[in-house]
Amino acid sequence: MLNHIVEEEIKEKGPLPQSRFMELALQHPFHGYYLSQEAIAQDFTTSPEISQIFGELIGVWAIDSYIKLGQPKVLSLIELGPGRGTLMSDLLRVAHLSPSFFKALNIYLLEINPLLKKSQFKKIHAAAKWVERFEDIPSSSDPTIIIANEFFDALPTDCYVRQNNVLYKRCIDVEKGKFIFTHVALRENKGPDHLWEESPASKTLLHQICTHLLKNPGIFLCIDYGYEQGGGDSLQALFRKKPSNPLSHVGKSDLTCHVNFGQFKEISLSKGLSVAGPLSQRCFLKNMGLDVRKEMLKDQNPSYKANLELAAMRLTHPQQMGTIFKAMAIFSPSLSTPIGFES
Repeated sequence: MLNHIVEEEIKEKGPLPQSRFMELALQHPFHGYYLSQEAIAQDFTTSPEISQIFGELIGVWAIDSYIKLGQPKVLSLIELGPGRGTLMSDLLRVAHLSPSFFKALNIYLLEINPLLKKSQFKKIHAAAKWVERFEDIPSSSDPTIIIANEFFDALPTDCYVRQNNVLYKRCIDVEKGKFIFTHVALRENKGPDHLWEESPASKTLLHQICTHLLKNPGIFLCIDYGYEQGGGDSLQALFRKKPSNPLSHVGKSDLTCHVNFGQFKEISLSKGLSVAGPLSQRCFLKNMGLDVRKEMLKDQNPSYKANLELAAMRLTHPQQMGTIFKAMAIFSPSLSTPIGFES
């Protein structure tokens, strides 16, 4: 069905930009990947699902951020794309260690998948409000903590090519009943041959977050796979847990692109905010005390030693999630550097 919808739009408008193809494949209201199934663990596993340590350390990070914000009586805690609710559940378990922090929380979860909303509701034993757009979060002057783990990588992304002083946009067309990549010439563009990506949706959301942090003292923690410098084509697909052709299994496979942390940093600094990182996920988690927490859990649960070691390796090993995943904090300039980002 979704294939037919995409084909009809191509017939009407011509080749679709990659970002529009991703938008339809992932976010179509009836057939999009993130709306038609419980995506988490269907094709991929996120850090909170690998080990409780991940969410617990984010909980410690959030409490420290609350202290840096002056321990306000009311605090907005926003998670973008909460998945099954595992990260927030682990975070809130740690939050009970600081009763004033827990009491201050107004929790907002940005989620579009109705199945995942049900899962989140079951896991998060605290009052929470669900929104489907960042702008739906009620306006207030409350200090804010925003967390996004593996969220921006799924936002629609365009790919551009400059070749022989001509700028092309990568698009999707139909040929003999199959989707194919094609390049549509845009204009003359002098310079060296180059291939890079732009995510209008990511930039729009980041601008909204920056505006929020300029009005409300707060901190935004972004953890995702990506790069600080470079470019290239990073579009990839997972279908039934295996790499797949991004143009196959439309609406049934997960499509992602790497996050441009360098651009995030540039935008945030231009707005007058402070930035820490990006650090590798390995460095961030070890700075937060992953090894100490791992040993504590091994002492409490000797039979789980091997599982704990394996989970820690997946989170931090350079050939697993340790280096390709990055952590960055964007925060109000009046605040000191967030924990976990100390040099």
